[in-house]
Amino acid sequence: MVNEIVHRLRDNNCKITFEILESEGIENYEDVSGFIKEVKSYGSKIAIDDFGSGYSNFAHMLKLDVDYLKIDSSLIKNIHQDKNSQIIVQTIVGFAKKLGIKTIAEFVHNREVFEKVRELGVDYSQGYYIGEPKPEIVM
Repeated sequence: MVNEIVHRLRDNNCKITFEILESEGIENYEDVSGFIKEVKSYGSKIAIDDFGSGYSNFAHMLKLDVDYLKIDSSLIKNIHQDKNSQIIVQTIVGFAKKLGIKTIAEFVHNREVFEKVRELGVDYSQGYYIGEPKPEIVM
């Protein structure tokens, strides 16, 4: 499957972002890192999904050349009211900025959450406040 993905990227000049769920299930960081290097050589980007949802490991982010950290919805959904979530998200954003990694807040479902994540320096927002999922790709 990996060879097919790389073949399509190389032959079609596709621009795509791969989302990887960072978990303790990643057994071999060398293999994952090799995949990341190869697909990035064709212009792809890498996002770590659900960052902050339990297993998040800052040291592992240093091993993987990622472009985005998608901050888990459990930290975002009540961030406008939850000081602890605000502190954790500030820490993630500060860490990411120092490494040149962009951040994405998941589950931005209302204006208050949107304004709070923007205030905390999150680069991008994703959720129903921004737009509902669509069955087709809108350019």
